[in-house]
Amino acid sequence: MTTQTAKSGLNLRNPAFWQENGTVVVLLAFILLATAVSGGVFIRPDNLITIAYQASIVGVLVLGQSVVVISGGLDLSMVGILILSAVIMGGAGSEQQSMMLLGGLPYIGLWPAIAAGFLTALLFGLLNGLMVTRLHIPAFIATLASTLLLGGIILLTTGGSPIYYPDPFFTHFGNSIWLGLPAPIYLFIAMAAITWWMLNRTRFGKKLYAIGSNARASHYSGVAVNNVRLCVYMLSGLAAGVAGFMFLSRTGYVAAASGGDMLMTTIASLVVGGISLSGGFGGVKHAISGVLLLAALSNLMNILLISPYVQNAINGFVILIAVSMYSHIHHDKA
Repeated sequence: MTTQTAKSGLNLRNPAFWQENGTVVVLLAFILLATAVSGGVFIRPDNLITIAYQASIVGVLVLGQSVVVISGGLDLSMVGILILSAVIMGGAGSEQQSMMLLGGLPYIGLWPAIAAGFLTALLFGLLNGLMVTRLHIPAFIATLASTLLLGGIILLTTGGSPIYYPDPFFTHFGNSIWLGLPAPIYLFIAMAAITWWMLNRTRFGKKLYAIGSNARASHYSGVAVNNVRLCVYMLSGLAAGVAGFMFLSRTGYVAAASGGDMLMTTIASLVVGGISLSGGFGGVKHAISGVLLLAALSNLMNILLISPYVQNAINGFVILIAVSMYSHIHHDKA
């Protein structure tokens, strides 16, 4: 658990220190290296803001996914929920777009559509939670099935047509600058603060770590394991809804094929950040550092004009190094 940080102190020979702070140290070292390699271009304020802006959507997904993973679960449907939420917000919230859709998505107004998008995300999170806790379907299979279901609903809802004309509110929000930072970055920061508070300052957060470490022992200790896990998947769905709002605000459109490799990036960020996929360990610090490290690496490779094919290979190598490092740390602690 993250409360072990104080015990690890600043002893650089202590595996617990590297388990808790390894990615943060690597991120800081990478910033120094990237600054030198790029001739100072990387460290420019506008470039750092670009990195944070580009990482904000995946960052919100990672925050939601980290809560699930810490509790010992997994959610493969987050990107599907993101897309469906964005489709509802953009299609039902724009009279022009609603008239162009071939599916059954009526115009209901901007704010009702935004509310409907968040509610849909929450309901799919509930569905995932019910399949895992009540039907006892493994999380991998349950959320994979949800992904396929979501894909079909998106196509039926839109008739295969992209959402090109959402309400101008979305692009206005995505392009808004407050105190020098784009508005989506503030939303990312707010989500990170809420997640940190929940994990570190609430009884619910303590239960998440306990369940992820040993669900059976938590059950015998009086923890309502299924109820906690049900809430976890609902929170994951809601986080995907927020990411859907941010996605539509940043891109100005959404289609059934949107999302690309976003799910893989989310999982990779967890791994690179040091969050244990077996549950029971991790936190907001790990989630954010993993997201920013991968975003910063991608940014540097773009600055250096490295081929996208080579970039994929480098990202894979980084993930392997991260897995090896944390496996070694866990072995040393054992």
